[in-house]
Amino acid sequence: MESDLIVVNLKDSMPPVDIALCNMELEIELAKISGVKAIKFIHGYGSSGTGGAICKAVRERLFSLKKQKIIKDYIYGEDFYLENPKCFKIVTFLTSAETEEDLNRGNAGMTIVIIK
Repeated sequence: MESDLIVVNLKDSMPPVDIALCNMELEIELAKISGVKAIKFIHGYGSSGTGGAICKAVRERLFSLKKQKIIKDYIYGEDFYLENPKCFKIVTFLTSAETEEDLNRGNAGMTIVIIK
């Protein structure tokens, strides 16, 4: 059985922010075409402790993509814990989410995007 959640590492090879964002949007379009329900984007959090450039840019773009109805929703890694009602809803929607390694870990270096 194929997973309903795929993992994409946006920070692999340390691309510039604009390339990371292009890669993210391309992966979202490919997921729509292939029927994938969600993508876990690994974007890192930066060494400063306040969020790296890719992390900040991804979060801003996802807000815009949701507003434009290009994606259904998203949840930041630090909010991806079962006591969070939004996370609970996602876990019931995605069969593979309850075994996701970052569940309940507070990993701010990743975001899960629900595809429309």
